[in-house]
Amino acid sequence: MITISIENNSQQPIYIQIYEYIKREILSGQLQAPAKLPSTRSLAAHLEVSRTTVETAYEQLVAEGYVEAKEKRGYFVIPITHLQQFHSNTTSTVTVPAPPIPEQARLFDFNPDMIDTEHFPYSIWKSLSKTQINSADNFVAGEHFGDYRLRQAIARYLRGSRGVQCSPEYVVVGAGLDHLLQMLCLVFERRTPVAMEDPGYPSARQVLLANGYDVIDIPLHNYSFDTQALARSDADICYVTPSHQFPLGFVMPVSRRQELLRWADEKAGRYIIEDDHDSEFRYKGRPIPSLHSLDTKNKVIYIGTFSKAVSPAIRTSYMVLPETLFSQYKNLCGGFSCPVPRFIQSLLTDFIDGGYFEKHLNRMRKIYKGKHDFMLQKIKEYFPEERAEISGDHAGLYIIFHYKGALSEQEIAIRAKKAGILLHPLRNYYASLPVDYKPAYLLGFANLNTDMIAQGIRRLSEQVFV
Repeated sequence: MITISIENNSQQPIYIQIYEYIKREILSGQLQAPAKLPSTRSLAAHLEVSRTTVETAYEQLVAEGYVEAKEKRGYFVIPITHLQQFHSNTTSTVTVPAPPIPEQARLFDFNPDMIDTEHFPYSIWKSLSKTQINSADNFVAGEHFGDYRLRQAIARYLRGSRGVQCSPEYVVVGAGLDHLLQMLCLVFERRTPVAMEDPGYPSARQVLLANGYDVIDIPLHNYSFDTQALARSDADICYVTPSHQFPLGFVMPVSRRQELLRWADEKAGRYIIEDDHDSEFRYKGRPIPSLHSLDTKNKVIYIGTFSKAVSPAIRTSYMVLPETLFSQYKNLCGGFSCPVPRFIQSLLTDFIDGGYFEKHLNRMRKIYKGKHDFMLQKIKEYFPEERAEISGDHAGLYIIFHYKGALSEQEIAIRAKKAGILLHPLRNYYASLPVDYKPAYLLGFANLNTDMIAQGIRRLSEQVFV
């Protein structure tokens, strides 16, 4: 086991101390290829630090080419052709300058799409996996719309948590939002343009464009979808994120939801695609009901995913089709096999039915709220109101940082790169930038611990937004 003297009072972050120690051991030849490093879990326990801290140190070593990560095996030292010779000498000390950090190595990534993996219930997942690996049913082809037990579990969960009243027969399991949108593109056969929020979800827009659809970008009006602009358009399909608008984070008012439902009801063949991402994570007030829960005319296609609530690695999503659309979906897409492995579907079913999913959500909601509130606290500490403004509606896994200073976005990007920070500009989510657009950034907090959040926000204040 690697024993490192951690200096908690040092200005150098703990993960940098771990990274520097292991790097010196490799350069001095004390750690040689193909030596295996301790697992992140065991080293974290040994040093009494968080697992995320060790993972960050290992990722830096991987980025610089000292270590390679082998899936399901761990981290291994890579052969180094030019070793720095360290001489143990009582009369002289050789100081070895640290090599510069490569530009591609990011020390702080405020990625809004990441999740917290440190607090995942690994022991429960492993226990359930042992049961499912011995099931012969998981090694034969399953139902094309997804295993019925999983569809039942999803229907029960949605009924209790999102007010979605649906039969399991109309639930379709897919491999991520993009896959389900691909299927819907086949169903609608490019008969109509599709209206989308602007700003909105770029991947959804890309899927529609790649499938030959015309996309009508509807700018938000008073922080919500502009139903009047929708009514003036030629679109008969619209794609919205009403419970937590992506990326701005606002909630669509009930009055606007009713207008949207009335628009859909005015013409046969009109449908609303409701992307209910991040619906599980709301930190202030009551949960926001889904648009589907207000739909009495079978006009809403409800789409959800387990990417943020469980893990993006399981690639499992679902949609609830209106009864009026299901027969058409069955005729056009019923022959396609469900792309989610049966093992994952069965495992996820047990995770939900055993009550573990709800417990995990409750736990993560508290953890994410703590990180959310801590990030807000640090931003208020380092940024006075005249320098920055925050929005995001106390939900999801990121907040939006609105910069009020005089720096241009290009200057900010250069400073962030030098500071080792990867920022995610709000402009990336717009199809057409508004004339009054000001620099703003999505700051994700899910994959960062409180130490990294504090260090990152301070570095933003001192080196980027100065």
